[in-house]
Amino acid sequence: MTTVLDRYFEIVNSADNGHSALEGLRDIFAENVLLMHSGEMVQGRDMAVDFHRGQAAKWKESKHHWTASVEGDGSIVGKWSQAGLDLRENGCSGSGNVSVSLDSNGLISRLHLSLTGGSDRARVLIAKHLEVWMIQDAAERAKAMEHIYTEDIKVMEPEDVFAGRHVINDYISVVQRQAPPLSGRVVSHFQNKEFIHWSWDFGFPGNRRALGSEVLHLNGDLIEKIVIFSAHSDVFTDGTR
Repeated sequence: MTTVLDRYFEIVNSADNGHSALEGLRDIFAENVLLMHSGEMVQGRDMAVDFHRGQAAKWKESKHHWTASVEGDGSIVGKWSQAGLDLRENGCSGSGNVSVSLDSNGLISRLHLSLTGGSDRARVLIAKHLEVWMIQDAAERAKAMEHIYTEDIKVMEPEDVFAGRHVINDYISVVQRQAPPLSGRVVSHFQNKEFIHWSWDFGFPGNRRALGSEVLHLNGDLIEKIVIFSAHSDVFTDGTR
């Protein structure tokens, strides 16, 4: 049986023949669709289509492969992978899990593609880091933190320092309650040995926007320190202290 998830990947694959094909996503996305893709997130049909245009523009050529199965509640889950050439004709790949929720009209209301592996190790680690901050359930989040943060992880904001998984888990709950973002984008990223520097762009209600960057200090495949730089940190930390 062909699912709406199959249709989604067929449309995304067709972007190699012209990004205008991505307009077909409008036929399967709900108006207020929530898209979470490799740690990034946007909400709304227009933003979701624009996001996919931006993704397609990063590849010279690529193809997705996937599996899809329908759950008892009507949601769809599966695995996905993507491989091809970037704009410099370097081989690139990524893979992860995918889940889809549908509205009463059978349109995608929530699409979540996690990035769990790929040729760009730094981007995978950034995705796992961002995924932690999206998880609403504290117990589920605590388990995810074990796979990306060291036990003594430190988060260093411009005015505060938080240390330890338990403390940071509690802080994430406060941030989610006080300043839930409407969008979150990875602008750029670079790795130098055990350090990753990446820039971000978050959007919030009331047309508020926060730009900044982070340095992630790695210990193997775990992050042991996060140093945050932003002139707009008050946008997402106001009321959380």
